[in-house]
Amino acid sequence: MSFFEKGGLSNYFIFILFFVFLIVIQIGISFKSEDTIIRIRKCEKEIFDLGMKSMSLKTDMMGMYKRSVIEERIKGSGLKTSDKLPYIIEVK
Repeated sequence: MSFFEKGGLSNYFIFILFFVFLIVIQIGISFKSEDTIIRIRKCEKEIFDLGMKSMSLKTDMMGMYKRSVIEERIKGSGLKTSDKLPYIIEVK
C-alpha cells in the first residue's frame, strides 16, 4: 500500500507536522549557536587585544621607573638626587 493511497497523508498528518516542527527548532538552534560562536570569537579577539595593550603599558611603565628617567623628568623643578645612602630602621 502506498503512502498517498487511501488517506495515508491524513493518517500521518500529526507526525509530519511534528517532524516539520522539529526541523524548524533545529534550524533556529543552529542559527543561535552560530551567533554565539561569532560573539565568542569577537570577545576572544578583544581579550587578546587588551592583553597586548596591557603588556605594552606595563613595559612603558617599567621604563618610567628607571632612576635616569625620573631624574630627567624632575630636572627643572629644583629637586636633586640624594648622595646619602638610605639606612634601615629595625624594630625589635
